[in-house]
Amino acid sequence: MMDLKPDSLLNNRYRITRQLGKGGMGAVYLAYDVALEHEVALKTNLKSSEEGTAQFLREARLLARLRHANLPRVIDYFLSEDIQCLVMDYIPGSDLRDVLKQQGAQPLERVLAWATQLASALSYLHHQDPPVIHRDIKPANIKLTLEGEAVLVDFGIAKTADQSQATSTGASGYTPGFAPPEQYGSGRTGPYTDQFALAATLYMLLCNHQPADAVQRALGEAVLTPLTAIRPDLPAALQSVLERAMAVKPEERFASVDAFISALQQSVQPGVTLQPPAQPPSPTRPPARSGSSSFPLWVFPAGIVFILLVLGAAGWLVFTRLSTFAVNKTPVPLVMNTSAAITSSPGTISTALPTAAEITATPQPPADTPTAAPTATLAANYLGNGKLIVFVSDRADGKTMQLWSMKAVLNSDNSLGASNLQQITFDEGNKQDPSWSPDGRWLLYAAPGPAGNGLDIWKVDTTVEKSQPIRLSNFPGDDKQPSWSPDGKTIVFTNFGRYNEINQLYFMDIDGGGIKRISLDFDETQAGWSPDQEWLFYVINAQSHSYFYMRNRKDDYATPQAYDNVEIFGRLGEVSDPAWSRDGAYIAYTRTEGLTQRVYSVPFKSRGAEAALLTQGAFKENEPTWSPDGQWLAFTSQRDDNSEIYIMTSAGLLTSNLSQSPGIDRQPVWQP
Repeated sequence: MMDLKPDSLLNNRYRITRQLGKGGMGAVYLAYDVALEHEVALKTNLKSSEEGTAQFLREARLLARLRHANLPRVIDYFLSEDIQCLVMDYIPGSDLRDVLKQQGAQPLERVLAWATQLASALSYLHHQDPPVIHRDIKPANIKLTLEGEAVLVDFGIAKTADQSQATSTGASGYTPGFAPPEQYGSGRTGPYTDQFALAATLYMLLCNHQPADAVQRALGEAVLTPLTAIRPDLPAALQSVLERAMAVKPEERFASVDAFISALQQSVQPGVTLQPPAQPPSPTRPPARSGSSSFPLWVFPAGIVFILLVLGAAGWLVFTRLSTFAVNKTPVPLVMNTSAAITSSPGTISTALPTAAEITATPQPPADTPTAAPTATLAANYLGNGKLIVFVSDRADGKTMQLWSMKAVLNSDNSLGASNLQQITFDEGNKQDPSWSPDGRWLLYAAPGPAGNGLDIWKVDTTVEKSQPIRLSNFPGDDKQPSWSPDGKTIVFTNFGRYNEINQLYFMDIDGGGIKRISLDFDETQAGWSPDQEWLFYVINAQSHSYFYMRNRKDDYATPQAYDNVEIFGRLGEVSDPAWSRDGAYIAYTRTEGLTQRVYSVPFKSRGAEAALLTQGAFKENEPTWSPDGQWLAFTSQRDDNSEIYIMTSAGLLTSNLSQSPGIDRQPVWQP
């Protein structure tokens, strides 16, 4: 089989970019999917017999149904002339073979975290019907995402475990040192085969020494070098567990990969902490099998407060003090799949709010806040640490959208409302897309420039009354949706019209200089940073879909990757308006379904698996923003037949109209 040349087009869809790797069974290429407009990995195998081709098609269909956070999706398969082709997600980053070459043997804590992630993926494969056996686990076939999470790639010789058949020659292949004896020749493979290879991989990651060939060990021609002879700092019990999983006879290994990993974790000496590698999400376990049930791990004890609120009729009504919101806790939304179980009939839910005297524990703004310090009497009434909510409104003249500010407050009659309403901008031209500087002093926004070239990015000092706005950008087209980096050094914004009539993302310095384009050929918009600045999170629009993408600081935000790596267009629906909670744990966003828009939130580390519905009804409700203490969300709603600013708890409760204006109020942003 000849190598595929760059720019060649396969199946009228996949344009070859370059070869990523090559082996005896075929090659892997980086390709560009011209239909979905993103990069993919394309694995090619030489066609064998008709029986082998039939097996390829049968098993490719099975692989295409797999969904797991530590496995790439098989998104397409086809036959082209003399080759079989599998199309998979392209996972950018290094593989563990490269990590070993660059760094040598890895720390025990890191290897154990990777082992847990890989075992989760293998257990998921082995519980398919029929089971799927990967059959080529080795460091070179494990990629690290930019988050440091292990992903098992290369399904080139994966096969179903049909116990009625020996290994098909159409799917044969092995790597000495990582393949057990049964994988040589015509032996039957099974989950125990992957267990051996995983153990061999972990062995090499721990000592940077390839295990002896399994067949030579079986014939007495080689022995496995004891792990502790190379790494005397490792516990002997760990060595024993790995040696059992790498036994040459399948029946002497553990009963399953899960049993192997459990024994591996128990073998660690007391005092060794099983911490994940740098910043990976928690490992995803296999989906619950039919008949089982599970509850999302992210519903922490604070969520009980909200559940007890809704279960008032059952005698669990403990929500009589709003002071629970004054403590800096992780916001806990209710999972939409459980909403039916906690819905009370009308009249049974108490929405009584405490008096101002009952919430004196609410944290107050720091002394150096740029906003005017409230009096001691009124300070107890403020929500969200007393910080400003800035929004755009036409309430000044009924036609020009200006920036306004207000504070969310608990009124004397225990209702939620607004106070300290002030106008910030006064010049001509509609303002939009307000965004705070990290120190809470400056506001960025988009407004027309004086030259008539479209929208530009401006900033205004909120500590100076009627401050003169400063123009930062002067680009052809429209500059909009600015966002300040958490370190205060960079602004990201969207430009429409300079290139190809699509939205593109740019960086610039806070004085307007150093403009740098970071988008390529995709329509990318609504970008913002995670609070730790590790991620640039944004919306991509392709094939009439909008979904979340992100870029990592480790490569200077150069490499885009899908937020949800399970579904092509993500499991969150048609999305917009991403907003990070202040602790980086959650993202609130808007989901559009026809003419209806609703506000949701999702734990960032779930990668789209645990979305919670926060607003109800067939309204347009969008543009969420978190309070500094993470306990409230402000958002735009049209439930009153015009655009207003509303507030609700982080669980979607106590929804109230803040702005109360006959005009247009929208795009709230809460001061940090």
